[in-house]
Amino acid sequence: MSNKLFDLSGHVALVTGSTMGLGEATSRVLSEHGAHVIISSRKQDQCDEVAAKFRDDGLSAEGLACNIGKQEDIDAIYEHIETKHRRLDLLVNNAVLSPWRSIEDTDRSLMMKALETNMAGYWFMSTGAVKLMKKQGKGSIVNISSVAANRPSANLALYSTFKSSIDGMTKSFAREFGPDGIRVNTILPGLFETKLADAFTPERKRATESRVPLRRLGDPAEIGGTVLFLASDASGYVTGTSIIVDGGSLLTG
Repeated sequence: MSNKLFDLSGHVALVTGSTMGLGEATSRVLSEHGAHVIISSRKQDQCDEVAAKFRDDGLSAEGLACNIGKQEDIDAIYEHIETKHRRLDLLVNNAVLSPWRSIEDTDRSLMMKALETNMAGYWFMSTGAVKLMKKQGKGSIVNISSVAANRPSANLALYSTFKSSIDGMTKSFAREFGPDGIRVNTILPGLFETKLADAFTPERKRATESRVPLRRLGDPAEIGGTVLFLASDASGYVTGTSIIVDGGSLLTG
């Protein structure tokens, strides 16, 4: 039993925003545990490049572009999945638009663009997944949020606002589709070793690490491990909840 608890063999997983950072690391963890992973972002060449790297390592992956802010792209990716795979076991909503802008400088066009990706994108990617998961009587949806949902930062008000809304969406989907065997949960990452952290000066990075109780930034694979838990039978009775993965940073205010 213990050897099979995290075995995703035969599972199909779709991870949005997975050509870099947390999405790519998560996809690798899932594929290393047996899943066939669909690498997805807005540009097909980038999806193909990452998927090819996975296959070179003996993993099962394919690349499929999708701009989650466009309904026609969402419809197309699910048509492909249903035709080719006949199933979807896991959706990871990870793609995001995070404009760096003060509240006063946030105009309506930017607001609507962020809404299309960060809220409508997650919503309609999830409803597309639900249609497939209902047919098989089970499935898992994982929404990637952020600790910014609980602790907003300057110039990221729009990002924080939409990340906060993910919690309500997660609970609503979990309640409505629980009877269909579909579990829906949220992960709130803190700061991880991604390109965002690479932009820090060494001094700022050390200062940031010193405020984290575990005294380090996160390894992107650690988000992958949390997604693996929520995708696997190990979390079979977990739905409608949020898991903070931040090294304890929210504890320090």
